[in-house]
Amino acid sequence: MIKSIIFDFDGVIAESTNIKTDAFVSLYSKHPREVQLIVKDYHLKNSGISRYKKILYYQKEVLQEDYSEDVVNDLAKKFSKIVLEKVIQSDYVKGAEEFIRENYSNYDLHIATGTPQEEIEIIMREKKLENKFKSIYGTPLTKTEIIKKILLENNYKKENVIFVGDAIADLKGALNNDLIFIGRVPKGETSIFPEKTIIINDLMPLGDLILTF
Repeated sequence: MIKSIIFDFDGVIAESTNIKTDAFVSLYSKHPREVQLIVKDYHLKNSGISRYKKILYYQKEVLQEDYSEDVVNDLAKKFSKIVLEKVIQSDYVKGAEEFIRENYSNYDLHIATGTPQEEIEIIMREKKLENKFKSIYGTPLTKTEIIKKILLENNYKKENVIFVGDAIADLKGALNNDLIFIGRVPKGETSIFPEKTIIINDLMPLGDLILTF
C-alpha cells in the first residue's frame, strides 16, 4: 500500500518545463545561435539537475570562458529573475492541483526538485501549496540525496513510497533508492524512459494508479 508520494515539480506539478528551457537560451542570447542550440540541447538532456551544474558546464565546456563560482552564481541569479514569476504563474499539469488538494490528507506528499531550495519554497508558498506537502526539498541536494533524506526522516518502508518525475535524474534518484517510479510524458511527446517504465501523460490517472500498487 502506498503511503507517501514524492513529486518532482517542473513538468510534474507545474507546466513550467518550457519556461526553464527558454530561460537558459535567453541567458546566452548574446552568443551565436549554435551556442544557444547546444545550451538548449544539454538542458533538455539533463533535466532535473541543478542549474548551477548546467551553467558551470556551459561556461567551462561550451564557451571555455570564466567559470568561477562568482560568475556561475551571478548567471544563476539572472536565471532566477527570468523564471521565478513565470513559474509562479504557470498552469498546473492537468490533474495535479486536484490530486494534491483531494489527497494531501490521504498520503504524505513531498517535493524533490532541481530548483534551488529558497526558490522552490517561494514558489510553493505563492501557489498556496506549501501546507499540502510534508516536506519540500531542492538543490543543492541531488534527487538521490533528497529521496534518501525523506525516507530516513520519516522512517518509510521503500515499498510504501512512489516517485513521480519527468526526467532521467528523477528515474535515477528513484532507482538508487529502490522506489517505484512513475514517469510523466506529455501527450504527443516521445518518452525518454526505458521501455518498461510506468508512464502517464498527466496526473489525471494517478489516483487510480496508486491503488494498484
